[in-house]
Amino acid sequence: MPIILGIVLIVNLLSIVSAVSITNVMSTPDEIAPGQIADVSIEVENIFDYDVTNIRLKLDLTASPFAPYQSSSEKFLDELDDGDEDEFKFRLIVLPDTASGIYKIPTQITYTDVNGTNVSKSDTISLIVNSKPELKISLEDSITIKGKENKISVRIVNSGLADVKFVYVILNDASGIRVLNENEQYIGDINSDDFDSIDYNIFVNTGTSNSMSLPVTIKYRDATNKEFTETKTIELKSYSLKEAQSLGLVAKPSYKYYIIVVILIVFYVIYRIRKSIKKKKKIEGGR
Repeated sequence: MPIILGIVLIVNLLSIVSAVSITNVMSTPDEIAPGQIADVSIEVENIFDYDVTNIRLKLDLTASPFAPYQSSSEKFLDELDDGDEDEFKFRLIVLPDTASGIYKIPTQITYTDVNGTNVSKSDTISLIVNSKPELKISLEDSITIKGKENKISVRIVNSGLADVKFVYVILNDASGIRVLNENEQYIGDINSDDFDSIDYNIFVNTGTSNSMSLPVTIKYRDATNKEFTETKTIELKSYSLKEAQSLGLVAKPSYKYYIIVVILIVFYVIYRIRKSIKKKKKIEGGR
């Protein structure tokens, strides 16, 4: 009787623990961009000491941004011997408007055990949707004059498919150029297909070239918290005040105002003189 109870207990335990388990999940590429096709390989192992048959692995893609590509979400295997490993291969495509992140996909494994019993086990795998950020920098229309303080605006455009966060912009000193305010400034998040700008005050020495390369370092994180540091250069145009005026980049001073002021002063002086003469004649005539 105890032996029979022991056998029943072992059978019950075997029905609770699945013989077939997922041991590894690989995707190519590791991080799948929106709209991209990926080959996903799911390795399974028979951890029991008996063979199993009719193994089926199904991906539940209902609530995920993935869809089967020229394939099915179910794969089959006739037999898996005890202790052996095998793999199920899927081709999946990510929906084009998918946000970057880690997505969980429910899976279901079914098989027939040594007793002819159909066993089902639920599990979960995870896939990463992400694309390499693409940041571009440019200098917004700014006229810089040598020998004086200038204000420039650096624009950062996120032209990639993924959002970026914790963006820091560092404007480095260059030959003949000195940054007057804090050279490292925080922007925050920049969504895909969006931009932000940050202002700097700089001083350009006289005698420097009219065209100079200004190094800009950008630090940020992507949606998976991976850190990036990039240094790019922007071309800075700088002129003397006389050059800028001759090129029409800076308005020349208008002398009309000064002429009008001078004329008004002359008329006022003449008026005061004539008034003083009249007053003097009136006093002399009254004597």
